[in-house]
Amino acid sequence: MRKRQWLLLGTLCLAAVRAFADPGIEEILREMVARDDEAKQLLLRLEYWQEIRTDQLDARGNLKKTDLIRMVVKPGEGLLLVPNSSSGTISVQKLSSQQLREARAAHQVSDLLAMRNLVPRYTITLEGEGVWNGQRAYLLRFEPKPDAPCRSRADRVINALQGMLWVRKKDCSILHVEANLTHPVPIAWIFASVDQLDVWYEATTVTPELGVLPASGTVEYRVSTWFGTNHAKQQVVMRNYRRGDLTAGVGSGP
Repeated sequence: MRKRQWLLLGTLCLAAVRAFADPGIEEILREMVARDDEAKQLLLRLEYWQEIRTDQLDARGNLKKTDLIRMVVKPGEGLLLVPNSSSGTISVQKLSSQQLREARAAHQVSDLLAMRNLVPRYTITLEGEGVWNGQRAYLLRFEPKPDAPCRSRADRVINALQGMLWVRKKDCSILHVEANLTHPVPIAWIFASVDQLDVWYEATTVTPELGVLPASGTVEYRVSTWFGTNHAKQQVVMRNYRRGDLTAGVGSGP
């Protein structure tokens, strides 16, 4: 009788340890995708200020020209990262939620950079744990799968990215991303190639109610052709999140 009691106690202890143990990589990825979907839906219900700075650089990385856009994104609007078919890179467009739905229905754009669509493209491994801006995080390394789907030039470039993700332990929200190309990627047979694509993304905890939302991101790319080089850096800053009326409009920065 006593032996059975000890076995039962041992079983209960083991169950308790498993309940409090860290989740495996598959569970982390499922939760990460779910949090990313929720954040994208939440952004459509918020008002926030955004600045988009695009620096055109010469072949040595020196600044040639800067374009600066400041706007207030209203509830009901959205920012879409759209593949640029000519360069194989990404540009930012601001659309209303209705325009977003119409564009997707017409297959003009897609959520190419949504985690739901990105995760299947990579082999992702749990490297350990760390801290990002004071928050405990899982460290995930991702590398391209050789058989990832490729239907466009942008697909070809994204499929060649490798890097690290910092994912908050508390709820699997993405805190930080660093990525770069594994190799130059031809995008127009032998006539053009993307030689550089460096990605930096950082999120912030806005409030306990709103959770983790985008704070800033930088994409630097260099496309080489027979006729020269297109080298640019695009920086996006987002802040001053708040709930507002579901009306669309554009304004100036604070």
